[in-house]
Amino acid sequence: MAHVSLYRKYRPSTWDKVIGQNHIVTTLINQIKTDTVGHAYLFTGTRGTGKTSSAKIFARAVNCLTPVNGSPCGKCAACQGLANNNNVDIIEMDAASNNGVDEIRDLKESVHFQPSIGKYRVFIIDEVHMLSISAFNALLKTLEEPPKHVIFILATTEVHKLPQTILSRCMRFDFRLVSQEELVALLKNIFDEENYPYEVEALEQLAIHGQGSVRDTLSLADMCLSYSPSGLKYQDVLEVLGASDFDTLFTLAKAILESDTATVIQKTEEVYAKGKGLTTLNRELAEFFRNLITIKNIPTWKCGFTTDEHKEVLALGSEHDNYQIARVMDILATSEQNLRYTTQPRIVFEALLVKASELKTEASNEALSARVNELEKMVRKAALNGMPVAYTQSAPQPVSKAKIEAALSKFATKEKEAPVFEEAPKKAEPDERAKMVVGLLLTALREADYTMLYSALSRQSNYSLQDKVLSFNINDNATKALFENADNLAICEKALKASTDDEEYTFKLENSSSGARKVNEEQHKKLVEVFGTKYVDRNK
Repeated sequence: MAHVSLYRKYRPSTWDKVIGQNHIVTTLINQIKTDTVGHAYLFTGTRGTGKTSSAKIFARAVNCLTPVNGSPCGKCAACQGLANNNNVDIIEMDAASNNGVDEIRDLKESVHFQPSIGKYRVFIIDEVHMLSISAFNALLKTLEEPPKHVIFILATTEVHKLPQTILSRCMRFDFRLVSQEELVALLKNIFDEENYPYEVEALEQLAIHGQGSVRDTLSLADMCLSYSPSGLKYQDVLEVLGASDFDTLFTLAKAILESDTATVIQKTEEVYAKGKGLTTLNRELAEFFRNLITIKNIPTWKCGFTTDEHKEVLALGSEHDNYQIARVMDILATSEQNLRYTTQPRIVFEALLVKASELKTEASNEALSARVNELEKMVRKAALNGMPVAYTQSAPQPVSKAKIEAALSKFATKEKEAPVFEEAPKKAEPDERAKMVVGLLLTALREADYTMLYSALSRQSNYSLQDKVLSFNINDNATKALFENADNLAICEKALKASTDDEEYTFKLENSSSGARKVNEEQHKKLVEVFGTKYVDRNK
């Protein structure tokens, strides 16, 4: 008996075996149950996602005498008759090889024949976008008003090539890419039924390379079955697909982000020496960086990694900003087109990797901003650790005392009068490190749109920094009331930790009136002498 490929052997025959398309399956089942079947359908989506299989299931289900949950029962006379490929009630037409107006005219003539087995005659036109303009025009009237016993199902992978006149006459269903988890579950069921041992990591690798296509995934699985008949291991899949393991991809990604060009070239040479395809490596690296930026921003996302691998990826992502990772992703995404048409793929690929690893080669405003931000971060850490950081300035030239007195004498008219009130003692100014930390905090609050907290703290000048405790001495009642809310205190502390990039910093408030201005007895007397009024001390 001739070998039957897995994707043909396990082609779904009922709706419960169609995976990843619940939004379409549910709609079609409800139409069958309520007998509200339309006359023209358009199935569109990536290859291998179930368009043709769904069309065949639907064609049998609408003719089934006793459908089971919207699926053909497979036992009634109609199902038995339609199971024969020679039946005339389900007509499949390949538009890629029958794309002329003559074929459409023949189809138009055949639609008038009554069904011989079931209730409907179903015409499935695959790759419908390949029809010529004349063929589309010839099909329009029949597609809009077919006989009551006729249903059209158009299938295509390139819906953008269809005329709007065709799209407006069809009920459109977009088939989605199947998730990695659903593909792994499908492979498990198939291999269990085949009594074929496997490693789960091997199935996950097959699902990743299937790229959301059921047919592609099962075709790759067929290759692996032939390569390793006794059982499927992770290393077997890597060998068959020419894929790279996690350690290789992680080492390459880390070297690229850390501008370690020597390691990038060395690791690429090792992969190339094993006979691995550069296009495959490029695709795997792009997928790895996509998972990296996902885990960096959503730490709970697993992306198919083991617990240990997830920790390594999370740590790598935390060391680099989104722009740098996205820049590498962009280079890798655009390099596939270059690799496809070049006669020197290795040189092109290595040049692109070196370009990705050297951020300073990028002259855009975004790259310059990323480098400035990185430099500011380094300077800020140095300053917070107590290292003096200041711009180098030329020392001012000294001026003689005689010149100063001569200049002042031109404007001197009389002696300075004694002040009416004594000058208040000068308040101790916060040190430079405290000013810098407060500046970082205020910037973080402003950028996070905490306008009220920013405004309240920006008016305060009485603060200090001891070790890593930032204390504000609050005197006005409005600010006191604002910070009686524990949530506001928590926001300030979180912003302080984030702006300093140090979890040890804490935010503290001291509601004190010790800094309030007090008037002494001598000042009381002077007030009375000047204004001739009696001073009333309201604090008593």
